[in-house]
Amino acid sequence: MKTLRLRLCPLAELGADSALDYEVLDDKRRVVKTDRAVLAALPRLPRTELVIAAPDVLLIEAALPPLSGARLRAALLAIAEPHLLTDAAAAYVVAGKRLGSRATLAVLDRVLLQRALEVLRRVKISPGSATPEQLALPLTNGRWRLRLQPAYACLRMSELRGIACSASTHAEPPVELRLALEQAGDARPQTIEVEGACDADAWSKTLGIPVLAAPSPAQRVDPIGFELLQYEFGPRVVDWRAWRAAVALAVLCALTWIVGLNLDAWRLSREEKALRSRMEASLREAFPRTPVVLDPLAQMRRGVSDLRTGGDAADPRDFLPLAASLARALPSETDVVRVLEFRDQVLRVDLEPRTIDTPRKRELLLESLAGAGLNASFAENTLTVRSKGSGS
Repeated sequence: MKTLRLRLCPLAELGADSALDYEVLDDKRRVVKTDRAVLAALPRLPRTELVIAAPDVLLIEAALPPLSGARLRAALLAIAEPHLLTDAAAAYVVAGKRLGSRATLAVLDRVLLQRALEVLRRVKISPGSATPEQLALPLTNGRWRLRLQPAYACLRMSELRGIACSASTHAEPPVELRLALEQAGDARPQTIEVEGACDADAWSKTLGIPVLAAPSPAQRVDPIGFELLQYEFGPRVVDWRAWRAAVALAVLCALTWIVGLNLDAWRLSREEKALRSRMEASLREAFPRTPVVLDPLAQMRRGVSDLRTGGDAADPRDFLPLAASLARALPSETDVVRVLEFRDQVLRVDLEPRTIDTPRKRELLLESLAGAGLNASFAENTLTVRSKGSGS
């Protein structure tokens, strides 16, 4: 993932038409491009890091109480206040990593920082992190690093120590550099590396320490060692732009699930209708006098129950003895019964005409049924059979 490393001018001067230096870093923080452009012309990359101009950041080494979270945040302003020359209420203070009981604090003007972030957001740039310019300078063990610029200079002395310096002349080093060397004591560097044009020999004589031209810019940038965007200025945890791909995938999955669910419901509905149609057809085939089909399964069960009980749950006599006697009395040839109906303990049978086409055949059938203890009579081709005890 590429990163835009943007070097801001002093915050009070930042505007939409400000031309800013920037670098493009690859996923291993190697510099792949260096250029200068106004805000609207900057490349839009997945991540943006800010380098805040040194004059806008005051770094203070201070002792911290054993606090954390919101209580530490509330105490930071009081800790930094003795070092401030401006109104402490307008200060934005954050702490770096602790070294024992001490830590480095960074102090910025809250209003200017808020305004700068708003200017960037208007051009669709949302920084993910920010660091002081003095701590963005390359660091070499035993050496200080000084960068000269037309309006000011900045100095890095150690991992978390750095200051902003006034502009210097070609022959004279900044006064802040000389003061820093006087106060360094045993921490004085062996050499000072300078980015920019200076009279190295004259500076060496003035400072009493070797001054060298800084080597060419490094091709790899170190990770940010001091994060300025904390608390209310921290990057939003829920940034929809960072979650666009995940949200799009989730929406696609949801739509696929909904479409699949509806297709499955449509398929099941078709199967249900087809099954109900077959059940209705089976019911009407078995019980052709059914007037209305509401619940085929329940009506089929009721019909079978009626057949088994003779249509009267209180009468224990069964349909099966009548049917068995009829089967024994009928000729052995097949397909002699056209319609069979049992209702009110009476079995009505529509026979094929050829089965009873002579008076003799009818008499024999009636005699056989009478011998089985049944009352039987003919009405044209319909045979009515009932038990002798059921009445006529």
